[in-house]
Formats: sequence, structure tokens, C-alpha cells
Amino acid sequence: MNRIRELRLQNGMKQTELARRMNCSPTTISSYETNYREIDAPTIRKLCEIFGCTSDYLLGLSALPAPELTPEEESLLAAWRRCDDRAKDVVLVALAPFASGQSQSETG
Repeated sequence: MNRIRELRLQNGMKQTELARRMNCSPTTISSYETNYREIDAPTIRKLCEIFGCTSDYLLGLSALPAPELTPEEESLLAAWRRCDDRAKDVVLVALAPFASGQSQSETG
């Protein structure tokens, strides 16, 4: 199923309502849903705003509709991506007790 159609139905919208919110015709919505018409970047952005999802989810590149990371978690992820292999090994050792589901008090 096309993600646009899936999201529209999950939100209880008819094509006419989505078309009104997108300022286009229901035929245009139908052509997006059937992959008959390519979606440009501004349209993707607007659909993501309406449905509260990421463009990756809308385009079928992600299984998660919206990021579930806090700003702090996003910062940690960005730092992780900048780390070299040695630094990543140190972090993995430090996090190992938590990855197994143990609480800090259980680890010593």
C-alpha cells in the first residue's frame, strides 16, 4: 500500500480533504497514491507536515513514521557518528551493562 494512502486512511481523511489541505485536486492526490505522478520536494514537505512523519517514512525508506529520539539522544548519535573506531569501542564497553538490560545499581 502506498504510504500516502496509508497515512491518509490512518488519519480518517478522504482524498478530497487531503486535496483541500494540499491546495490541489483529488485527482492529483489519487495520482500520488497510485504512483502515477512524481512528488516534488515541496509537496513531500507539506505531506510530512500534515501527517507528522518524516520524508523517509513517506517515501518508504524507513519503517518509523517519526523520529523517537530526544534532542539529547540526537546529540549523542551525532557525536557517535564523529567518533573513530577506538572511541566507539570505549563507548560500547561503557554501555555494555545497560545494553543487556541491567540497571546501574545491579552492575556494582
